[in-house]
Parts: sequence; C-alpha cells; structure tokens
Amino acid sequence: SNSLLLLLAPTLCSLPTGTTEDTCDMDGKANADTKKSLGSGGTGSSQLRSVVKKFQAAEMREGAGFKIHRPIGGSEMTTAETDPFLMLDELGPTTYKKGEFEGAPWHPHRGQDTVMYIREGQGDHQDSMGNKGRLYAGDCQWMTAGSGIIHDEGRNHPGGALHGFQMWINLPKTHKMMDPSYKTIRNKEKPKFSTPDGSVEAHIIAGKVGDVKAKIQPIVPIQYIEFVLKPNATYTHKLPEEMETCIVYIFEGEGAVAGMKGGRATTLLLSKSGDVQLTASEKGMGLMLLAGKPIKEPGSNGEYQEGGERVEDVVGGCV
Repeated sequence: SNSLLLLLAPTLCSLPTGTTEDTCDMDGKANADTKKSLGSGGTGSSQLRSVVKKFQAAEMREGAGFKIHRPIGGSEMTTAETDPFLMLDELGPTTYKKGEFEGAPWHPHRGQDTVMYIREGQGDHQDSMGNKGRLYAGDCQWMTAGSGIIHDEGRNHPGGALHGFQMWINLPKTHKMMDPSYKTIRNKEKPKFSTPDGSVEAHIIAGKVGDVKAKIQPIVPIQYIEFVLKPNATYTHKLPEEMETCIVYIFEGEGAVAGMKGGRATTLLLSKSGDVQLTASEKGMGLMLLAGKPIKEPGSNGEYQEGGERVEDVVGGCV
C-alpha cells in the first residue's frame, strides 16, 4: 500500500555511531548535556547501545485515507540502516464512529513478511488464500507473502478506539518465492514478560525477553516487542550480537532510550552492538522495539519490487 499525503515533515537528529555524551532535545537539536546514569551498566558502558539518529515519525495517509505515523519506510533512514525491516506504520491511537474506518482495501504483497498487531479495537482480514478472520486487542497476524498474496484488512470496525501497528520484513532471495502462509496469534497465546516488581511489561511478538520466547520463529532473525514501563521504571534489554539493527519507536508517554529523551512519535536508530537501556519518566512510557539481523539484500516497501515490476502485475491483480 502506498502513502497518499505527507502531512508532517520530520525533525531529524543524526549522531555519529558510538556517541555517548551528546543528546538531542525534543525538537531534534543536538546538545552537549552529559547523560545521567539510567540503571544497570551506566551510560558509559561499551555494552550499551547509543543513539545514531532521532526524529519524529512522519504523519501520512494510507489505505482508504486514514492517518498513520511511519517510523520506518520514510526518508529519515536508509534501507541499509533499517535492514531487514522495510516498514513500520502506526495507526492511531484514535476513535472512529461506526462505519467510518474503511481499512486497507484489496492490495498485493510479495517477497516479505507482513505483521499486523492490534493494541486497541478490532478489524477483519481476508486474503486470496481463503483465510478470513477478525483481530481483537492484543492479537497479531503474521503473513508471509512469499511468491504473492492479495489481502484486505481492517474492515468492519464497529466504532470506538483503534490503535495498531503494521510492520514489514524483507525476505532473503532464498525465500522470496516460497508459498505464502498466514497465522494468527491471539492475545491469550502471545508470550508476555514482567519484571518481579511489575514495573516493566513486554508483549513478545518475535524474539525473547529474559527467558520468555515468542511463539513465532521468523525466517529472518528479528525481535519485535512492545514494552510498557510504569513511571520512573528502568530496564536493560539484552540483544543477540547478530542483531545489528535496532530501532525504537515511542508511542505513548515519555522517557529515555539509550540515554536519549523522547516522547510521543519519537523514533530512535541505535548503534550496532550492545544492549538497550530503557527509562520511563514520571509519565511512564510505551514503545515498540525492533531488532534484526541485516540480510543485505534489496527489498521494496511500495508498489514496485526490487526488480522494477509492479507487485500487482506479478501477483495477478487485485480481486
């Protein structure tokens, strides 16, 4: 699916890899404030990641014209920086009247995994393989497009709150033409992690937090995790060495990621090695953490494949 209208120009702050002292103000301007110690390990530890880029995610129109924020897939980061992730869109949080939200009408995908995660609300899904279903709050839909699939999503919203995320992962050449597949992970089935004091909770869509592992084992090694930190909570998340790409998107509250302050719609690209330190302000903080092993192969997050063909033409058009 393609964005229709760019409404908000992003504010971008670029920092050299390995930066540990410079931080960015909320308006994206670099300053020289010394980072405070934010929990175990300290900010000067070589075992902790630092911030390479910070910006506010662009606001756009998608699907049938609904508003989104796009942390990944815009002009703020290169495809090499986001590899293996092609796109991350946030829908809402907002409230719709019954029949007002029209979703994303029939459209094709090929050569990628697409993952829909619903935090609030509900929506229907149907595809060219005959799958039909409804996602509710906390549910996740994992679709491997492979050689090609056409689907329709988000229809029949009954009205009320709606908040969700759509994420795309590039598939390697060895798997781009595999048979498409579809799986729904219900909220009650989705692994969850909580610190002993309950100050930090994690919903694990892919990857691992502590000793808790996701049910899905993706083709490309990634982590896709929702963290919710209560006011003033702190947590250090450990990442496998192979997962050089790490991007954090704050969807509610305020806090610091790798020592860098941010709030609603702040997106942070982190350095390539080490763990990730998260610290909430007195308002608490909710965020999506994406980490993955780069596959260093071309991919597409739009209408055209990396070979130049239109996805719709290759897959066979829309139904």
